[in-house]
Amino acid sequence: MHKTSAERGNSRSSRVGTVRLVIAVAVALALLHTTGSTGFGGYLHRGQTRPDLQTNFAGSSLATQSLLRPSAYTSEKPEVQANAMPEEVLDLSSFLTAAAAAAPVKLEPMDFAMQFLIALIPAIVVEFFVLEPVQNLLASLGLRPKKEDRDYVAGSDETIKVQRAFDFQAWEEQRKNPDRYWSILGATLTSSTMLTRLQGPLFFLNLVAASVLFYSRYLVPDGYPVVALPTLPFTLCSFALGLLVTFRVNTSNNRYVTARNKWGSILNISRDLSQQACLWAVRKEDGIDYARWVPAFSLALMCHLRDPRSHDLEAELRAAAGPEESANGDGTGLSDAEIKEILSRPEGMNAPHFVLHRLRAMTTGLGVTDEQRLLMEHNITRLVDDLGACENIFATPIPLGYTKHLTRFLFLWLLLLPLALENQLGYGVVFVQQLLAFGLLGVEDIGIQIEEPFAVLPLKRITTKIALEAQIVRKNASELDVSEYNEALQAATPPLAQVPAAPESKPIAPATPAVQPAPVMPAAAAAAGGPAGGG
Repeated sequence: MHKTSAERGNSRSSRVGTVRLVIAVAVALALLHTTGSTGFGGYLHRGQTRPDLQTNFAGSSLATQSLLRPSAYTSEKPEVQANAMPEEVLDLSSFLTAAAAAAPVKLEPMDFAMQFLIALIPAIVVEFFVLEPVQNLLASLGLRPKKEDRDYVAGSDETIKVQRAFDFQAWEEQRKNPDRYWSILGATLTSSTMLTRLQGPLFFLNLVAASVLFYSRYLVPDGYPVVALPTLPFTLCSFALGLLVTFRVNTSNNRYVTARNKWGSILNISRDLSQQACLWAVRKEDGIDYARWVPAFSLALMCHLRDPRSHDLEAELRAAAGPEESANGDGTGLSDAEIKEILSRPEGMNAPHFVLHRLRAMTTGLGVTDEQRLLMEHNITRLVDDLGACENIFATPIPLGYTKHLTRFLFLWLLLLPLALENQLGYGVVFVQQLLAFGLLGVEDIGIQIEEPFAVLPLKRITTKIALEAQIVRKNASELDVSEYNEALQAATPPLAQVPAAPESKPIAPATPAVQPAPVMPAAAAAAGGPAGGG
């Protein structure tokens, strides 16, 4: 029987996890066998060190050994500041000279093996829980959702989940207090895919922290120089590191939100086009045929933006008809000839672009008015804009230099952290480093996963909704068209009684003022050329 790519990837991941788990246990057992067979031991038994080295290295090693050795040992030695660094640490020649002159390491086998196993507890726990048999057992007990109940990103070996669309029940679970804290914490080792993705880096960092602890506890007391770093540089750069990680995640989240908004716009425009075609077309058959092509765009775009291993274009175009149980009559989708036409489109034209080209050509044959045609053309233009925006998001990642530099900076910071914290925390450095690594690497990993949003967005849920609603509109086009009902209602309504118009009235001429007679002048005044008395 041939295995699918997901099954092959899952079995490969399980084998790698098994190998790492075996290595973690075998390292301690091998060291136990080696030290036991050579007969070494005695110097470090019950916390005793070589007397000739107590003076030279007391200032550098006793602070770290205080958490490992009995209290009787530490009470005899003076306390030293955690940031105290001998000159040997800064001088490479002194380091090599001291290492060459150091006496052979003498170990107590059982003591060393148990301590090394304790230091590897985080790696052993993680590697155990990510094993495929353990995951299957947890799923059978109901502590982990079954893999067939979730969708995974193609090529991720089932380690990256596709986001699910929320409903009322999901939102209710999201808001639960305080139950959500216990469920989320409990899912860390049972159903968290992030732990599976981070198990490799966490395992390596755990080995580094255990090696630093081993060197400080067993090699330094035998004459090897101290290797330690002050905590001040880590404190100073932690603020910058936090800003870099935060900016990385915020930028990825903006891309995720933009992509989701574009698909929300595609959903709304698809609804609009289906309604416009079925209501405005002169012939109902042309509008129904137009509405069959509308959901084909969203499904073709989903296949265009995702890994070809995720979806088969031909199968998705058939699914554009809507639910199979109601895909009859006007509820049917594209014919085989139309699907073949899309698959054999001109070279260089992607499938969603071809579907939009066909929709634009069909718009002119619906017989709609100029105003209605302009509205439908505007919707198609908006779909073209959404197609280009999605292609831009997919083809343009966050600048690679920023991503690579952040990854290097973060990993080196975590890698060197045990050298600064071992003096203060002892065995606690292993668990503190693992906790910080899980938190910081997890946040950075979230930014990586959502940077390309189309793989993790629930696009299948959106396209299924578009296909379902388009099928409902096609099957019920006559019932949803109220124009015929309005015409019948208008024909059945009696006309309103005609009110006789008022008779026209002649305009009334405006009144003219009476002409006053001119005054009569006396004869003498008239002869003088002016009024009486003038001169």
